[in-house]
Amino acid sequence: MLSLKTNTLPLLICTAFSHASVAVDSVTFNRDVRPILADKCFHCHGPDSATREADLRLDVEESAKLDRDGQVAVRSGDSQHSELVRRIMSPDSDLQMPPADSGRVL
Repeated sequence: MLSLKTNTLPLLICTAFSHASVAVDSVTFNRDVRPILADKCFHCHGPDSATREADLRLDVEESAKLDRDGQVAVRSGDSQHSELVRRIMSPDSDLQMPPADSGRVL
């Protein structure tokens, strides 16, 4: 059986950041993805500049899609080249997001 972490979350995130037209029942950032990011990611990558890591804001679409020295956290419609997806799926504990010591689990 495939896990939510392995398949669904990266698809939700990249689909929601896409600028393509979506049907009412399609994934949307504010309804479907933002609550997950708010719970699991905004502590380090949200609006509070005092706790923000890597100068990455995932609550702001433009920041999530910004090219930072060849790395883009979210590439709309291209989850295989999205750094956020790579970090979520990484088996390397030094790269994996959210980090184990955060107490947050996807």
